[in-house]
Amino acid sequence: MSTTDEESGGVLRSILPPEQVDRFLGTCDDYGWPLLGLGALIAASFPVLGLEGGYYMTVLTEMFLFAILALSWDIVGGQTGYPSFGNMAFFGIGAYATAILTKDFALAFPVAFLLAGLLAVTFAAIIGIVVLRLRGHYFAIATLGVLLVAQQVSRILDITGGASGKILLETPSAETFYYLFLGVLVFEMGLVYYLSGTRFGFVLNAIRDDEEKATAMGFNTTYYKTAAWMLAGLFTGFAGAAYSLFNTFIDPQTAYNGAWNVELIAMALLGGSGTVAGPVIGAFGLHTIIELVETYAVGWQLVLLGGAVIITVIGFPKGVVGTLSEYASQMDYYKHGGMAATDTDDGSEVSADE
Repeated sequence: MSTTDEESGGVLRSILPPEQVDRFLGTCDDYGWPLLGLGALIAASFPVLGLEGGYYMTVLTEMFLFAILALSWDIVGGQTGYPSFGNMAFFGIGAYATAILTKDFALAFPVAFLLAGLLAVTFAAIIGIVVLRLRGHYFAIATLGVLLVAQQVSRILDITGGASGKILLETPSAETFYYLFLGVLVFEMGLVYYLSGTRFGFVLNAIRDDEEKATAMGFNTTYYKTAAWMLAGLFTGFAGAAYSLFNTFIDPQTAYNGAWNVELIAMALLGGSGTVAGPVIGAFGLHTIIELVETYAVGWQLVLLGGAVIITVIGFPKGVVGTLSEYASQMDYYKHGGMAATDTDDGSEVSADE
């Protein structure tokens, strides 16, 4: 076990009893679908119970938005092991597509929303043919280049409103966006959770762990990488498609927000990349902290973001969920006298040395 793992485990030992950590993680594994449904039901009940449009509804809606972005990034960056710095390109394409279709072509928002998502997927497929041939830092730099190019193209085109952007006045209610972002997030979490237990999810993880070995085993890694990239583009595009009208304004700086591009990665890493719940937990937690900083310490947002990234990388390299999982596994290992636990015929566990 590395020094970093020992230090993070030491922190957790001082906070949570190992039995509670193990029980909690086991419950999440065994009851993933019921927990997802319960969480969705609780979140959906807030407006019914009196949460009216205003500051708190806006904050919760933005939490759902960032959770979608973080989980979408993790499909490629965490599950597949290809760290992208260009996911906000999909967001911008979805945002501009909805703005143009609703304002210039008078399309209904639901139709424009779906078309924006399809456009983002198409863009992801075309770009993926090129950038997914690269690996490591070459891939990261290439995706950042895609983001910068998309931003510049939006700045010079007349149909996008150029650098001035577009003002959108006829927009749905705040409650509509609340349920829309919540619905997209729940659907994405359910889909990723389902795929994580299928051949598709296993191959993505195999690519992350050793792509050469996955190729040697006969898997078409290009197909799986492109599919994951398109899936990330779809949900990121949906997020941008809804955000343009939610914000009532869109311009190149907003659509391809560089700070958000870093935040969504930090959220996924903070919560635990390569998991379903990790990016969502990271998004909720970090966005809450950012909101508090913007309220009580304006101007320190970027300092906080940088500090969160440094602390996560040094102290919790596997994120909250990953570190808790490792801690629970270590406690189970030591609980059985330092030997792996095995199942007996009657279903009980015994250590391997018994």
